[in-house]
Amino acid sequence: MKKNGSIDMGSVRARFRAVRDGLNTAFREREDAIECILLAALAQSHALLVGPPGTAKSALFFGFLASFPDARKFQTLVTKFGTEDEYFGPVKLSALKNDLWERNLDGRLAAVECAFLDEVFKGSDSVLNAFLSAMNERLYKGQPIPLRLLVGASNELPEEEILAAIYDRFLLRDVVEYVQANATWMQLVAAPPEYKPAAQIALAEWDAACKDVQRLELPQRAVEELLRLRTALKADGLVLSDRRWIALTRVLKAAAWLDDAPAVELDHLSVLKYGLWNKPEDRARVIAVLQTVDRSVVAQAIDIVDEALRGYANRPTEPAAYQSALPQLADKVTEAGKRVQDILKNGVSRRAHARIQPKLDELKKAHDALTADLSKRYALP
Repeated sequence: MKKNGSIDMGSVRARFRAVRDGLNTAFREREDAIECILLAALAQSHALLVGPPGTAKSALFFGFLASFPDARKFQTLVTKFGTEDEYFGPVKLSALKNDLWERNLDGRLAAVECAFLDEVFKGSDSVLNAFLSAMNERLYKGQPIPLRLLVGASNELPEEEILAAIYDRFLLRDVVEYVQANATWMQLVAAPPEYKPAAQIALAEWDAACKDVQRLELPQRAVEELLRLRTALKADGLVLSDRRWIALTRVLKAAAWLDDAPAVELDHLSVLKYGLWNKPEDRARVIAVLQTVDRSVVAQAIDIVDEALRGYANRPTEPAAYQSALPQLADKVTEAGKRVQDILKNGVSRRAHARIQPKLDELKKAHDALTADLSKRYALP
């Protein structure tokens, strides 16, 4: 198994996946927000969660960080009246006596690995400028700080031009809404989530994972597809900086690393939905453009399954006609399953397989129903 020094990277990767899966199980309808945080952590970037109060934004952050026991954390609510003392520590009186200006950074933003800033855009200009340096250069007053991951939360997106810079520093963004599905909401009310860390990851292992991520290749085919997406988005009025595009390649590598892929695949481009929009109303346009990516194996497999499922959904409702069409319907569904399995034999990424699996589950239900009806039809009296 591949190792980085004395660190078993296969084990680290498996534990990052376990953290993701554990959070997804505990926090329903929060898959995108969880992926945002996870990819930001591996791509050495930051994530922004936008949504109303009570949507588990801070709970997701602390749930994720529960798997990093030696990572120091800082959480605070940003206000327009807040000063640097609150976020970066008070000035040391003992140093002032010696004509030195120093802050006691312990437990504040400049002395921790992970931070959560609620209502992050509410700060004063001087505070926001300090945040910028901490997020981008990992510096405070010109000195290096240990910050690995900053997750920001906000009930609304900034409209003032002065906030554009800090908003841009959040490479990955997600809009978190209240639970939508009735069944999920009932489960949430009956048994509120109690998350227990699914794995433990040391800071040294996290750092090694980030370095391992950047060793992955970005093939020419992926670069060409990125250019096509850039052109399509530009034609639709969505223009992003070169800096953002370059930074997003780290996210693509993080997605590939989680899949244990040797290089970025076209399927991994779907995670760009977290980084290509500025306004929530642009998200649908971004996703529409991303759906034009040649998903090859995924698209082919889903088309095969959808065709078979359409045939099953449109089966005759009249009993005699249904019985007559039953053998042919069963053959079509069985053949579709075989064709998809043949495609999967050539190997696909975990992300591609995860996208195909729900369709295969639907196909299996249809196959089981048709098989049961065939058994009844040919049952001996």
